[in-house]
Amino acid sequence: MARRVTIGAFSLPSARGCLSPSALAEQLAGYGRASSFLAGALFASLIGTMWLTYFCLQRAEVIPYVADGGVFGCEVRAVSQPALQTDRSEP
Repeated sequence: MARRVTIGAFSLPSARGCLSPSALAEQLAGYGRASSFLAGALFASLIGTMWLTYFCLQRAEVIPYVADGGVFGCEVRAVSQPALQTDRSEP
């Protein structure tokens, strides 16, 4: 007849027995594959997020407005940069 083991109301079950080195190595290799997959998925999602952010910023048609106290504001006009003077009178 098999021996019965009882667990008390407030006790935890005991840990498993010893594992063979090959079983432990297989278990660790499985954990390594899982962590590699998760790290690759995280890296791919970060790269994808960067590309999506770049494309969203490129496609956005943004017209800058300045709050001038009115209801709708005033559109900002693009002003070209003034040309630099190359001939200076000072040495």
